[in-house]
Amino acid sequence: MPSPLTNEQREQATATANLVAAAMARLHREHGEAAVMEAMRLISSAMTDDARRKSIAQALLDNSNPPTDKGR
Repeated sequence: MPSPLTNEQREQATATANLVAAAMARLHREHGEAAVMEAMRLISSAMTDDARRKSIAQALLDNSNPPTDKGR
C-alpha cells in the first residue's frame, strides 16, 4: 500500500522520529524506564483529541506486532 505522504513529509516525519527516539534513549539511559513512561504519558495528555491518541496508540501496536507470512 503506497504511503499518502509526499517525500518531503516522509523526510520530516523521519527526522522528527529520529530526534524523539534519541531524546527518549537519553532519558532512559540517564533517568530510567519510569521517566520514559512519564514522558509518554505527558505526550499523550498533550494531545487534545482522544481519537488522535487512539490512532497513535494503534499505530504503535501495529508496529510492535508486524504481520506474519503465515497467511501465504
